[in-house]
Amino acid sequence: MCLVYVFRGVPLERMVATLKLYPTLPIFLVVGVSFVSYAIMGARLSLMSSPRLSFSSCFCATLAGLAINNILPAKAGEVAKALWLGRANGLPFQKTLGVVFMERFFDVNVLAFLSLWSLWNGGEKKIVFVFAACITAGWCVLAFFKLHPFCAERFVSLFGREKFGTESLERFVSQALGGVLDNMSRGRLARLGVMSLVIWCFYATQMIFSLNSVAGLGLSLGDAVTVFAVSSLGMLLPSSPGAIGVYEAFAVTILKSYGVKPESALTVALFSHAAQFIPVTLVGGVVCAFFPHQNKSNSCPTGYP
Repeated sequence: MCLVYVFRGVPLERMVATLKLYPTLPIFLVVGVSFVSYAIMGARLSLMSSPRLSFSSCFCATLAGLAINNILPAKAGEVAKALWLGRANGLPFQKTLGVVFMERFFDVNVLAFLSLWSLWNGGEKKIVFVFAACITAGWCVLAFFKLHPFCAERFVSLFGREKFGTESLERFVSQALGGVLDNMSRGRLARLGVMSLVIWCFYATQMIFSLNSVAGLGLSLGDAVTVFAVSSLGMLLPSSPGAIGVYEAFAVTILKSYGVKPESALTVALFSHAAQFIPVTLVGGVVCAFFPHQNKSNSCPTGYP
């Protein structure tokens, strides 16, 4: 449905002609910036557990997870990333799943901040308050469990044998929640927050280069960041593999609101998505094929399915 929406009424010959005008050097620059952000994502992951996870395993897990997200729906790559990290570092899957959840929670917070800024400037202040309340509620719940471990234990006990007839679910929830709460120290939160901001600055730079250096739209910095924030919402939502169609729909809609012609909006949206989709999928596939994760011990860590 999203693809029908973005392609409807757009002459394909004009879109192809526009694409042929894109300069080569900025295209490679856009792809290079994206891989720098992936490397920083790997470094952030390595700091999200004590002792630290190996950078090589975190970088490979990041590339593999992004590639799988582009092939399978519903963010399945995040589960694959947790499995990779656990098996490469000898940790239970539940713990690494909690680490990956915390990583995504930081990303959602940074993107929420950008989106709130864009919505506020656009006059949608009521939506801003609702969105901010949801994010604040999430932090309050995590902080409450961190300050009151007994309440966290009571919450975990809701998944025990009495309710579900098995102890494995309770153990799974306990270790996953522990993987999240272990990152709730002030120093670690500060480090992860700074690194998340840096990562999303690189993502925003990639979009700015795509819009102005590659497509030559000449948008102001604020407008380009707004396009980035809105289109990125389509990437975060669990949807089609790689958010195909959804990303384009978000990007084309916001670009049209700035007076960009439909064929130009669709062309730059397709290019920006392809720059994020094709290279990392190919590299992630190579990583999965030739750099498989390995256990540090001879036996599989406790909790693996």
